[in-house]
Amino acid sequence: MEKLKAASYSIYVNVFLTAAKLAVGLLTGSIGIFAEFLHSLFDLIASGFAYIGIYKAQQPPDETHPYGHEKFENLSSLLQTALIAITAIWVAYEAVMRLYHPQAIESSELGIAVMLIALAADWFIAKFLHDVSKKEGSVALEADAYHFTSDLWSTSAVIIGLVCANLGFPQGDSIGALIVAAFMVRLSYNLGMKALGVLLDKGATDDEIEKIVAILAKEPQIKGYHKLRTRHMGSKLVVDMHILVDDNLSLSKAHAIANKVEGRITQQVPGVKDVTIHVEPFEEEVGKKE
Repeated sequence: MEKLKAASYSIYVNVFLTAAKLAVGLLTGSIGIFAEFLHSLFDLIASGFAYIGIYKAQQPPDETHPYGHEKFENLSSLLQTALIAITAIWVAYEAVMRLYHPQAIESSELGIAVMLIALAADWFIAKFLHDVSKKEGSVALEADAYHFTSDLWSTSAVIIGLVCANLGFPQGDSIGALIVAAFMVRLSYNLGMKALGVLLDKGATDDEIEKIVAILAKEPQIKGYHKLRTRHMGSKLVVDMHILVDDNLSLSKAHAIANKVEGRITQQVPGVKDVTIHVEPFEEEVGKKE
């Protein structure tokens, strides 16, 4: 429930920022502020995607999704990156046009004041979302947090652009908007690659694999292992493997070893959701390879 609450707070903040930037953008005629309005507008839509993705991901497995719904968070994150990229392209185009055809900016002091308020709001909500996403392991909240983090930099760029415009250099506003677009492109690429990795069944990191192998090595009755495979289900990791045990072990003892190792991996490797172990006789498997 904490993830859903965090996602709802993100929506509330984005509604406020979007409305404020739209109003000031219309009053000042600043392309930088209007770029930030679009940035916040798509952040608002992205926050909605995050909320839906988190809500859906928390639903238990069913007949159509026996492994659960965690990947809905990653799908949500991918949709967010697409929106950011589209916005960045439009902002960059408008900023370039304004560089060739500069326009006067009205009430730049008001624009600077509103952007400073937005800067403070971005900092508080970004920190909050980063903390919750780290605690809960939520990729959708992580993507949402990075939206606000990028807003910190892009809003700063707009403020500098408005100051330049106030000092008689109107092109500073367009340059600030281009910096906003650059941050948005970088953000969309990083988040998009991370979301795609999970949706395409990217495996565990080298560090996670090393921890799993170390657990296997500590069990004296395991004589070897193979077919170790991992993949992500949302923010969680699924592991399956074959272990080799003494041929003379009873079925119940072999099963107990597998259960013990499954429990240790789930407890000692952060983020592991499920472990499936297939037990095989050591001598028989070695004989097949000879």
